[in-house]
Amino acid sequence: MEISIGDAATWAATLIAALSAYSARVAAKAADKYQAEAAHYAKKSAELHEKNFQLSQRSWTDQHFNAVREWADQVCSTIADATHLLEQPQTFDDKKNAVLVRLSALIDTGRWFFPNQWSDDYGTHKESAYRGIRQPVLDCAVDAYEVLRDAEVGSDAKARIVTAQREFVSHIQTVLNPRAREREIKKLLQEFDVSERLRNAPGSVLDK
Repeated sequence: MEISIGDAATWAATLIAALSAYSARVAAKAADKYQAEAAHYAKKSAELHEKNFQLSQRSWTDQHFNAVREWADQVCSTIADATHLLEQPQTFDDKKNAVLVRLSALIDTGRWFFPNQWSDDYGTHKESAYRGIRQPVLDCAVDAYEVLRDAEVGSDAKARIVTAQREFVSHIQTVLNPRAREREIKKLLQEFDVSERLRNAPGSVLDK
């Protein structure tokens, strides 16, 4: 059976069209696969970026938390010194000024963590850090300073300073929220414990 030139051309065209269609399908599948992979990696990249951002935020928060805690430690220690100083009449006058200087400096550095509120409405004639209304946590330290400054041995100054210290500790506890930190630490330890038990389990995929 003979195939004419016209038939051969038709078969060739059909074959070329079929090959072209097949190539197009292959290319389309490859493109779809590439797009799916690109979308997958884009999602992973976005998740990683978000995680890094959260870690960065957490790192900054932890640094701030530690700085406030260290400052609060020094305030508590200095107010405690003031309290016990009143029990030492023989050295009260000699040591009083040093305690006042430390407490005064801590009050000012406390403004970095607890800036005055409503600074646009009150004390606008003052330097920027001293405009506005002082926050209650600093009021406690100022109360202790003023009581010690005017104190005399044998007065009721000790009880008043103790009250100021207790109020300061209560304010700081609200700010630092140690109970929430404790819950967070417990959660992290539990997650770590689960991870370690999975890692040490026989045939764990984490070992492969």
